[in-house]
Amino acid sequence: VEWYAKAATLGHAISQNILGNSYSKGIGVNQVDNSKAVEWYRKSADQNYAPAQNNLADYYYEGNAVKQDYMKAVDLYRKSAEQGVAEAQFSLGNCYFEGKGVDQDYSYAMEWFFKADAQNNADAQNGLGLCYYNGYGVEQDYEKAVEYFTKAAEQGHVMSQTYLGICYYNGYGVEQDYAKAAEWNAKAAEQGDSAALKELGLSYYLGEGVEQSYDKAIELWLLASEKDNADAQNYLGNCYYEGKGVEQDYAV
Repeated sequence: VEWYAKAATLGHAISQNILGNSYSKGIGVNQVDNSKAVEWYRKSADQNYAPAQNNLADYYYEGNAVKQDYMKAVDLYRKSAEQGVAEAQFSLGNCYFEGKGVDQDYSYAMEWFFKADAQNNADAQNGLGLCYYNGYGVEQDYEKAVEYFTKAAEQGHVMSQTYLGICYYNGYGVEQDYAKAAEWNAKAAEQGDSAALKELGLSYYLGEGVEQSYDKAIELWLLASEKDNADAQNYLGNCYYEGKGVEQDYAV
């Protein structure tokens, strides 16, 4: 960090961005200092260094150490995205997807998601999966949704893993396969996703794709309930009401 700081002070854009990363993550410095990170990202971004523009945009998007400003975030994401930074391309697409800093426009969202997908960006692949799954900006196409969810899920994207589990469970865009549904939900559940914990619990409760186990279902639903998953809480209520996997207790 000492040498990066020397170079950054002399105006070296790459070093300025690296120094921003150091303060952002608390690496090589005493502690995380987001204000310092913003300071150095800004110096680098002002020199049109694309990775720094993306990093600074994240701060404006989240309102971290600066006043939240979606329009400023969009401006910076666009500058970075137009220089080919995949993360910025996804983030710009996501702003269009959510209508933050720009008018909501799923077609523009998909345009930027496709650019990031070309660089194998998992977030963008998940975004495309959501568009095809829900028919946002495009005709609903479960097969296409599964294609993109699979690309992202294989990179460990937790939301795509959960959606892929749902697709296999219901036969959306693929042949119904309870075992594969449980497999993908298990991957997402390992990352703590509440929806996947709930879905996997249901598989164990019904014995679909896994060996039936009320105990395992309850264990998973308890974990999901701790994350305020209402469906899991409802399922637990049913278990206590019916006395399945637990002693019947109308009060619980």
